[in-house]
Amino acid sequence: MIYLDNNATTRTARAAIDAMQFYFNECYFNASTSTAAFTGADRPREDAAAAMATLLNAEDPTCFIFTSGATESNNWLFAALEKNVLRGRVIVSAIEHPSISEPATAIEANGFEVLEVPVDDQGVIRLDLLEDMLTAETRLVSIMAANNETGVLQPISEIGRLVRRVCPSAVFHTDATQAVGKISIDLQENWSDVDMLSFSAHKFHGPKGVGGLYFRSGLELTPLLLGGGQEHGLRSGTTNTPGLAGLAAAARGVDLCAADKIASLRDQFEAHIKAALPVSIHSSHASRLPNTSCFSIQGILGDELAQSLAGAGIIVGTGSACSSGATQPPKTLLAMGVNYQTANSSIRVSLSSETTFDELLIALETLTLLNKELCSFSK
Repeated sequence: MIYLDNNATTRTARAAIDAMQFYFNECYFNASTSTAAFTGADRPREDAAAAMATLLNAEDPTCFIFTSGATESNNWLFAALEKNVLRGRVIVSAIEHPSISEPATAIEANGFEVLEVPVDDQGVIRLDLLEDMLTAETRLVSIMAANNETGVLQPISEIGRLVRRVCPSAVFHTDATQAVGKISIDLQENWSDVDMLSFSAHKFHGPKGVGGLYFRSGLELTPLLLGGGQEHGLRSGTTNTPGLAGLAAAARGVDLCAADKIASLRDQFEAHIKAALPVSIHSSHASRLPNTSCFSIQGILGDELAQSLAGAGIIVGTGSACSSGATQPPKTLLAMGVNYQTANSSIRVSLSSETTFDELLIALETLTLLNKELCSFSK
């Protein structure tokens, strides 16, 4: 099988699996008992916090809370907002993942004003329109760092400076699920105005079901789960020691030096596919994740093409992988002004450091054959 859907999930790294197995089979003790320091059960959480602080250059490992993943982290953000913050304005982008856009819609019913910042035709948010939306009543600004569908990178540094200048009391959050492990992130330098950041381990070769939330030192958070006092008293429940061990190993194994090689493979693939097929490559003029290519082939439904490719042993993506199999055009493309038919024809190829050029050539050859078959069938 050729796997080209790494924005949906990644293969768990061997080092992460080995680390997890130790805590499943040998050091399986509860990290919250009084003997945890003797059994070593408290070590995975410490290691995970240290590894994430190093990966993101955070000021302090204590600025991390570990959750079941970015969806939980994102929902927590809005639950906390609803409980403790004076009603006011919440600003999100028009292309957010459903774990941001749906909670944002939900809090409108409880007195918050929610605005969506439009994006341009490349999928980059309109900073001028964001500035117009910022007021003294703005409580939260949440803008994703990298889009899951197109790979487009948002100017997080500029957004952070803008939010801090216009409404310094607002919280600036970024869903960095797709960015962590793929691009350099520095929370003390170019991303120093980020107050909160969500991430999931399985997007950077860690295990599924574990992720977290970074919060700037001094920021007060509302507890999500009460009962045991874990995670600084903010998220009670028995610590997932195997998951955190896997997360720590995956974070330590991130190799950002591979980004140039991955981007080169992506660019070669796009050059070949443009020469071979009637294709539109989306967001090709924007700064993108090095591994992501989103394109539409004229006259073929993206979901049909993805299913046909899967039948040939090639896995690609369509839309958001968290949509439980729903088939609908990527909302990101529609927000960019792409027409419905073209958006509905889109698929996403997302590479990893394990992807080879030979695999991409096979995918290209298969795409070419399927294009002929599906076009012939549709006629």
